[in-house]
Amino acid sequence: MSIAHWEPFTGAMRAIAYPFTMRLTCIWLLVGAALAGCGEPTAPPKPPTPVTQNSNTARAPQAPLPPKASAPANPTGVASTAPIPLSTPNADAAAQRVSSADSDAKIVEIAGFVMPKPVTWQWQSPSMQFRALQYSVPGTGESAGAAEVVFSVFAAGDGGPVDMNVKRWTSQFRNDDDSQATPKLEDRTVAGIPVKWIELSGRYQGMGQAAPRPNMMQLGAILQAPDRTVFIRLVGPSATVEAARADFEAMVNGLRQ
Repeated sequence: MSIAHWEPFTGAMRAIAYPFTMRLTCIWLLVGAALAGCGEPTAPPKPPTPVTQNSNTARAPQAPLPPKASAPANPTGVASTAPIPLSTPNADAAAQRVSSADSDAKIVEIAGFVMPKPVTWQWQSPSMQFRALQYSVPGTGESAGAAEVVFSVFAAGDGGPVDMNVKRWTSQFRNDDDSQATPKLEDRTVAGIPVKWIELSGRYQGMGQAAPRPNMMQLGAILQAPDRTVFIRLVGPSATVEAARADFEAMVNGLRQ
């Protein structure tokens, strides 16, 4: 057969084969897409989880404050307005010792000082925060009530000027006619320590008292050491304080460091 005779035949074959080829191509494309869909899809990376602060754990839990201890009863009703005591600046153990209920009943130890005292003065737990040490002085006779000896300690200069404290103590006493009481003052030196001595009597109204109490008396001594000041007061009914005068003076005059 000549080439001229083959051309119509081949043209017919191309016409038949073209649609078949196109179908086959489409089938392969569909199969390829299906196979590609069977693979493990690649997930996009997750964004970082935001960190939120829990306000309940931002601070360490705070322990509840302990309940305030109630002050022991004050049998004399005499309230002191002596300055708030501070720790003695001396670091040695002797300066930090303070007499307690178990201490020697014949001496007082406070702020580095040692003083004699009668055994009849009974140690008491300080009834106010600003008291470093206190004793109860028994009354004289059936009609006289007990008195108190109160000690307060300040680092030098923190208790205020001596004259200011004298004026404050004086303001608590008035005469029977309601005029201001006049203090008896004396400057002494004991064991090389300047001591301001003060006596007051009359109607006494201390801190926290609703009304003044008549027939009251105070003996006071302010020990002015170079690095600390010790305020000592004997306050109570006049008869009791007067009866304890000799013991109070012996205590102050017998101080040593």
